[in-house]
Amino acid sequence: MAWPLFALLARTLQSRSDNDEPDPTGATMAPLDVFSVEVAATLQLPPQVFRDILTTGTLEPHFRYRRFYRAKRAGGRRAIAEPDAKLKKLQHEIVRRYLSGEQAHPAAMAYQAGHSTADHVWTHAGAEIIVLADIQDFFPSTHAFRVEQWWRERVDDETARVLTILTTDRDGLPQGAPTSPALSNCVNRDLDIRLANLAALAGARYSRYCDDLAFSWPVAAAPPAGFEARVRAILHEFGYQLHPYKGWRVYHRDEEPEITGAILTRHGGVRLPPRIRDILRKLARRRDPHDRDRYAGYTGYAQMITRPPRNRSFHQPSTSPPT
Repeated sequence: MAWPLFALLARTLQSRSDNDEPDPTGATMAPLDVFSVEVAATLQLPPQVFRDILTTGTLEPHFRYRRFYRAKRAGGRRAIAEPDAKLKKLQHEIVRRYLSGEQAHPAAMAYQAGHSTADHVWTHAGAEIIVLADIQDFFPSTHAFRVEQWWRERVDDETARVLTILTTDRDGLPQGAPTSPALSNCVNRDLDIRLANLAALAGARYSRYCDDLAFSWPVAAAPPAGFEARVRAILHEFGYQLHPYKGWRVYHRDEEPEITGAILTRHGGVRLPPRIRDILRKLARRRDPHDRDRYAGYTGYAQMITRPPRNRSFHQPSTSPPT
């Protein structure tokens, strides 16, 4: 059954090699005709499905999202758009073919192999002044036109359009799609460059874990005048805004702020917040196999988050008594 597809692929490749001019954009990824044949064969989809998407500008009737809400730990609800089984499989294929080899900016700690929240937290351990900032509606605010612009720098225009439709929903990145985490880092590389440069000029360090931004200074002084306004202006250029209630918080290290589920101690270390330690104590007393597995998972997390990651530099406080 695969032979007609391979024959079509061969004819497509031959046709392009005979008739096409060199791509002036420098695009190196597979064009739409090749992409549609190869992916259709791999996922057992009709090759015409991608032409349908390009023509209609929509996923229907081939693919759909299931929409629901999930409670946030800090209150409120998060809108989830979960792709159906066929679309999810296709998005995983896009990750494998196009996104797995892309490098995020070094300040982007989330969704990176070999990185974790520990890297984000320990970047700021020992700092005197820490600023935490939350982007509001991060994935939905990563607009489709920016995603398409990123694709167009890598593939021909038709393929970029199809890949954009396959990886966005309602004009943004769908929270629930396997392509969204990697794309959020890829699309925001220039944002991270701008914020990292701004921080460096102000004598600070910068890191981002998804929608959580952190800046820190080694000496006890407030952020420079206008620093917050400049951060907000840069975010606005990329289509983002800070959360209206918890968007900008300035801490001295004696306040021991919590950052992505861990506490920066006044002595330059990192410890678990009380709620996680309470869970550990309760699980340690239980004998149910499921609870024992949970206890092992939490213990592993505790060991990861409280130890400095290898090859990760951080602020060295003037005195560092044991925590």
